[in-house]
Amino acid sequence: MKPWAHQVEMAEQIADKLREYGLCYVVAEERTGKTLATIGAIEGLAVNTVLVITKKVALAGWLETLTKCSHKKIYRVVNYHRVKNVTGSFDMVILDESHNYIGGLPEPSAIHNQVAKFTRGKPIVYMSATPCAQGPAYLYHQLSLSTWSPFNRYTDYHDWHREFGVPYTKYLYGNQIAMYDKVERVIEEVEHLFVSKTRKEIGFEQEPEDKIHWITLSEATLHVYRKIMVDKVYKFLKAGLLVADTVSKLRFSLHMLEGGTIKVRQKPKMAKTGKMKNVSKGFILSNCEKIDYILETWGDTNSLVIMYNFIAEKVKLEERFKNALILQATSYAEGIDLSDRSTLVIYSQDYSTARHTQRRARQTNMDRKEPITVHYLLVRGGVSEQVYETVSVNKLNYVDTFYKRTSI
Repeated sequence: MKPWAHQVEMAEQIADKLREYGLCYVVAEERTGKTLATIGAIEGLAVNTVLVITKKVALAGWLETLTKCSHKKIYRVVNYHRVKNVTGSFDMVILDESHNYIGGLPEPSAIHNQVAKFTRGKPIVYMSATPCAQGPAYLYHQLSLSTWSPFNRYTDYHDWHREFGVPYTKYLYGNQIAMYDKVERVIEEVEHLFVSKTRKEIGFEQEPEDKIHWITLSEATLHVYRKIMVDKVYKFLKAGLLVADTVSKLRFSLHMLEGGTIKVRQKPKMAKTGKMKNVSKGFILSNCEKIDYILETWGDTNSLVIMYNFIAEKVKLEERFKNALILQATSYAEGIDLSDRSTLVIYSQDYSTARHTQRRARQTNMDRKEPITVHYLLVRGGVSEQVYETVSVNKLNYVDTFYKRTSI
């Protein structure tokens, strides 16, 4: 595996940033070759052992690249959830898809604290196409893992927020909650650490375009949808009683219903601790509007990929599709190459703008000549339309405050 000219250029820029600042953030679009460029940079540095921390779904890609490309350094590749099991010391660390697990706020996550054991005093390469899709505030804890973060003059997030934050509050269930996600002047403080590259800059011929397909729900499904929306309660013949008594449960249930599944609470069970715990279970419903539409429009072929959000949808889809590739929309939003597949259908998606952006790029490839269209199955006025509009148009994570009780 030989690097492209732009990857050699990126490698030189990454190495220069590491030498000067002790860290570098590779903010390059999906499919631009961040992995090979980063390896190329490290191969020219005075280090021997490298810890690569990435998402579970991206492990295979890293191992394949390391197998195919020439390298002299020793790389240990692990996913974020397994880093707690890693022992030993490393000369430097790569944090791949670093926006995922270490950028929460206002307090650092448990995974952040586990990663910190390996990063103190070590050079770091951060990698992500969407480093702060939820807002620049999410860069603070990512960069705080570095001894040389531009923000290390602040004692913690709250201290930092006092200078960069835009204080505001929200009302949640009648309570006024202080919010910490709005900040200003942050990018200007850190952009000198970025190495950026777009697909257009390196000559990609095809860019993904969205196509919306409006799904018409049957009268029977609409009846259930409206009853849940109004009454917040519905008795399913096989699944049991659904109680959607909060905004989260309501929009979650309506979103699942569009795809022909539902999740209801079962009788509490005894946990190992001796305490009773609530148990929920997903059920497959009879409505198949989305599935029927896919079969009528594209059929069931090896060139088709269908991405789903809810676990029960996987079972429902696999009952009807034997040739299409069925993937979870969150797990496979990153780290998988679908450039050899002609059709990608988003059956349902989660509520993250970052994953929405990354998911759209799974079919992009330098050599792809065929146009790329990402197909979304939405119900007009339904939760699926609201999710899509929020994460794709407004570029915000979809939360309960965006849910509107519209009649369909």
